[in-house]
Amino acid sequence: MEDKLNALFQPFCEYVAAGRYREAHALIRALPPGTDFPDLKLQAALAAMLASVEDREKQLATLVAELAVLRASQEKGVRLLEEENSSLRKNMRKTLGRVVGLTRNAAMQTLIGQIERIADVPVNMLITGETGTGKGLIARYIHYAGARAKRPFVGLNCAAIPASLLESELFGIEKGVASGVSARIGHFEQASGGTLFLDEIGDMPMESQAKILSALENGYISRVGGRKPVEIDPRIIAATHRDLEEACEQGTFRQDLFFRLNVIRLHIPSLRERREDIPLLAQHFLHSAGVRYRLQPMRFAPETLDMLEAYSWPGNVRELEHIVERCALLAATSRIEPQDLPPQLLEPAPENSGRKRKASASRLQRSDPAGNLAERLQAHPGLLSAVSRRIAAYTARSALFEVSGADATDPQSAAGAAVSAGTDSAKAKASLSGRSPAPSGSLRTMEAAYVMKALEHCGRNKSRTAAFLGITREGLRKKMKRLGLT
Repeated sequence: MEDKLNALFQPFCEYVAAGRYREAHALIRALPPGTDFPDLKLQAALAAMLASVEDREKQLATLVAELAVLRASQEKGVRLLEEENSSLRKNMRKTLGRVVGLTRNAAMQTLIGQIERIADVPVNMLITGETGTGKGLIARYIHYAGARAKRPFVGLNCAAIPASLLESELFGIEKGVASGVSARIGHFEQASGGTLFLDEIGDMPMESQAKILSALENGYISRVGGRKPVEIDPRIIAATHRDLEEACEQGTFRQDLFFRLNVIRLHIPSLRERREDIPLLAQHFLHSAGVRYRLQPMRFAPETLDMLEAYSWPGNVRELEHIVERCALLAATSRIEPQDLPPQLLEPAPENSGRKRKASASRLQRSDPAGNLAERLQAHPGLLSAVSRRIAAYTARSALFEVSGADATDPQSAAGAAVSAGTDSAKAKASLSGRSPAPSGSLRTMEAAYVMKALEHCGRNKSRTAAFLGITREGLRKKMKRLGLT
């Protein structure tokens, strides 16, 4: 019996000494049923425990190795993200710089020079200008061109947030203030170390103005429902289309907040004050639309650019961008012609806009009391070119509408007497020279003859005819229906 026990116990001990616990445990399980060796059973229990420990140690070592690989991967990802963010910030600065730099206007060039000098200075700024002039674009350019470009740029439209929610949006809110409300940080905390852009600050309620003033003066805020002050360090860039000085006099804007924001004021001129920039901006927006919508390369006809320069642009640069995008999508060819422009650029101002025209004339008289219009036109070459082209077009239409001695009472015969000269206004004028004055007869008959001659002159193309007559295509269709023309 002792020999048999030693024969079994010796390999068992060797397995345990060598750390082969699973094999030692398997040796015990292989004993015949009924075998009773207390020492071996005790050793088997110890072997099972050691095998379990070994498995756990092995799993732990595997887990540690996997975590090390994951950590290295995360560190590499963080480095790649930092490099990508740095590259994106540089690209954003270059992109914004190219757009802002699309100018020949002296006032805009002075503005860009001021921005380059103050971009690194963490002072509050106030940007003024009409709606659509690009105040938000200038604010972003200031941020990405300065030392705070690595920190967030946070924007908030003060006119788009209800007064009841504006405080929580600005300063944050604590959990449990109201039913179902979770804690969140506000725009001031998000922009700490970066830039907080408060757009349309002139529309902010008075009670919110007081809290913003307190935050700027003290350098800390308190969340809604919170008691612990939170330190903040954002640079404030405010923008408005309103006259804040006048609002201070009327009591709708706090004067102390105005002084706090108006450390550096940047005024963006309207688009009609920088007409020399319209071709540059239009070409840029046309290229951007082509890239965005994968369109073929497109260009403007010279007459189209002249009409763009002559328009008043009440919506400023934003309106120009939308109109160029519309033309890029709806133009029949790669060349954008005048008839591709929307109706407001083709039709003259309505008759009920006399008050606006009087106001414009009054402003012109105040700015130029001597009435020296020639000098003003020479100061704007684009506007002068547009006026010259419109005068030439009007002269061409006048020459076209001079009919011969044909029967003026018959629109078809009057149209048959017309000489087709293509679309060249100079050829039209030359081919129709020496004709008699407009025929006598009813106004309806004369109008019908004129429309028919314009159609023949433009090759029966209704879009070109409408642009030639200075009306919309729909207006031409209604006119032809009223006159019974086909």
